[in-house]
Amino acid sequence: MCDNKIENQHEAFKPFRLNEEESSLYIVYKAFTAQYDPDTALHLVKGFCLTSTSLENQRKSLEFLYMRSFFQELDEMIEINKKSERMENRQWAELFDILITRRRKNVDHYQILNQIKNMNPVSSYVELYKQFVTIYCYHELRQSGKLANFLDSINDLIEQVEDPLMLMFFQERMEDFNFFYHFQCNELILCRMYGFRLLKKPHNNYKNCLVHRNIALTYLFESYEQAMYHIDEALRIAKEMGYTLLEEGIVNNNIPFIAAVNGKYEGISTTNPVEQAHLNIAKGNIDEALEVLENIENLSHYQEYYLGKALKDKTRLMNAYNRFIQQGDYFGAKLPLTEIQKLRENTNGDEYQRDISI
Repeated sequence: MCDNKIENQHEAFKPFRLNEEESSLYIVYKAFTAQYDPDTALHLVKGFCLTSTSLENQRKSLEFLYMRSFFQELDEMIEINKKSERMENRQWAELFDILITRRRKNVDHYQILNQIKNMNPVSSYVELYKQFVTIYCYHELRQSGKLANFLDSINDLIEQVEDPLMLMFFQERMEDFNFFYHFQCNELILCRMYGFRLLKKPHNNYKNCLVHRNIALTYLFESYEQAMYHIDEALRIAKEMGYTLLEEGIVNNNIPFIAAVNGKYEGISTTNPVEQAHLNIAKGNIDEALEVLENIENLSHYQEYYLGKALKDKTRLMNAYNRFIQQGDYFGAKLPLTEIQKLRENTNGDEYQRDISI
């Protein structure tokens, strides 16, 4: 344990708690990272956060603990801030409670958007977190076309941040934003550039897991081997760190999806009936796939793509394609587009010679 390297953490904290005043979290972070190895320093900062008496440090501790994957300790700080006498601390706590809940269980993102819609931020920090929560929800809802609407306002708010530690974390968040934004825009070189930058950030295991998962998807049409390498890395991290929801999603959704798109199915299994249908399409078991897909009401654009692929139905594929485009998901639109092109190549006439581009 890193804590064993420091005989008494409270002795290490004393220089930052003199005359009943507490140094800023940034000063503490800089001092410990200069004096100790990175792992020890982060655990010391974590301990300082949990014993902080400064209202400002208690708020900013939420960001530090979240961005460095100290999720159990984050729960403690959320409760501390929920009980704070200061409204700003309570608003931070509400937003971080949403952020951590999203990582632990499936949530209704429309409900979250309704929950925060009427929040009146008492500071630019709260407004910034509110906007980040909003774009995370739109990303999960695959409404990527709305993400660009927040880009200017988020950058404007970040420019107002004077605290160097908070600025560092917000810049990491923006790299994260740019990572998935360029992915949805099908700008894969930029997407991977931001992704590999994020992987170099220290001590954020949860984010590294997500980044490997999404980098895997960028190789969906280029390299099955590269895609599986990154998805296996994501699965390894999820298992090692106990990220149960992520592990289940990778095993039952991401791996079978990548495999099915590439026509692979040997040794691949899933408990997700829709992804099992996708695998059955790859196997040529069309009737089994249709038993699932044709009984779904209100097909998602992905499910409509699966059904169009199973039936070789150009109309359904075109509709799925248009739905992807309308939501600003230009990468996802390549799925039905690829199937349409296959149909066109296998057709002698000019029925499929419509100009389709993304």
